[in-house]
Amino acid sequence: MKKIFRILSHISPRINSRAGGLLLLCLLLPLLGNKCDSGVLFEEISTELAAPIAVAVDTDNLRAYVVNSNNNAEFTGTTFSVLDITDPAAPVLLNNPANPIPAPNYSAQIYLDTTNGFAYMPNRASDDAVDTSDSLLRINVDETSASFGTIETFNNGENPFGIACCDASGRIYVVDGGGTGTGTIAVFDPAEPVQPADLSTYVQISLEVVLASGDRITGRDSTEVVLLGSQAFVTNRNGNLYVINTTEVGDTSKNPIDTVVLNSEDLRGIATDGTLLYVVDGKSDTLLLRIINPALLAPVDPDVATVSEVDIAAVQTATVSLGTDRTTDPNEVAVFNGKAYVTNRGLDTVSVIDLATNTLETTIAVGDQPYGMTAFTVGATNYLYVANLVSNSISIIDPATNTVVNAFSP
Repeated sequence: MKKIFRILSHISPRINSRAGGLLLLCLLLPLLGNKCDSGVLFEEISTELAAPIAVAVDTDNLRAYVVNSNNNAEFTGTTFSVLDITDPAAPVLLNNPANPIPAPNYSAQIYLDTTNGFAYMPNRASDDAVDTSDSLLRINVDETSASFGTIETFNNGENPFGIACCDASGRIYVVDGGGTGTGTIAVFDPAEPVQPADLSTYVQISLEVVLASGDRITGRDSTEVVLLGSQAFVTNRNGNLYVINTTEVGDTSKNPIDTVVLNSEDLRGIATDGTLLYVVDGKSDTLLLRIINPALLAPVDPDVATVSEVDIAAVQTATVSLGTDRTTDPNEVAVFNGKAYVTNRGLDTVSVIDLATNTLETTIAVGDQPYGMTAFTVGATNYLYVANLVSNSISIIDPATNTVVNAFSP
């Protein structure tokens, strides 16, 4: 078979054939369990969740949208699931004949455009081992539309994962981690006069830069992005944090990358509360949540050809230890109501951090290999949804008590 898939470890290598790759998974990955023992490599997806990796919530319409990545290669295909959260503590699959929506494998994070009724997802399934173009998916989630469930595919850079919206011009930023090439940022403009917008063209920013010291970094294995003010911040698994001036994006006379923050180990998930940045560092001697103040970054001369470099110690206001056990494998972070939440994929827990004191408050046991999260309020009650990659479930947490009140697994 010529079809080549990526198996997610976060930013992961490709394997050389579907059948061969799955045989290798059966030999090496216990997470497939008795599916390999019984000789069944693929099961029908039906209405199940399939390695849910991200979830977004529309509180106005009481809907949750789940990205099923199928990164465990358990199913013949995968879906995009829409949940009815009329009772957020007990969600149910939306009763619509188009739901769940068939979708490509190996999608990643999600941006939900509730105004226009679209969900956007980077997707990393590729036709060729050296393919440098993957996809951005746009899904119609407008239940009043005859096109509900329709998926459009647009070209993107290589190995996309993180997504964020919107800058002052209403643009979407997608992090392409590279694989055979360098990392890039793809910037799409969905705010065109005619809707839905044609996203077949986009601005691409190379993350391969020359620093003021003369060192060159490629940007490969860049992961996630958040937008804050007129800046975009991009994490990198090699420990770099890119600072991008969004007002210069699309101006070919300028390099929009102003600064690279250095000297961390393995930057993963990133979130903002509107003032500070919260970044997971997964390979330092002590696993950390780094709290960074962008206001401490010095202004940059836009005409300088090289990129400024800053030590992370100069811009962080605090660090919070997530432990010293490397098997913890912290990944994603969410900030909500004065707390930060970090999913620990290796320990099947969520760390709860009190941002008033910058201390670890507690850990919450959830499903198998937690990853993406979203926090929200319905009525007067707060909720935290956690997507569990291997148990194929959503853990529903009450932030007031730091307890799991239910789990969704259709």
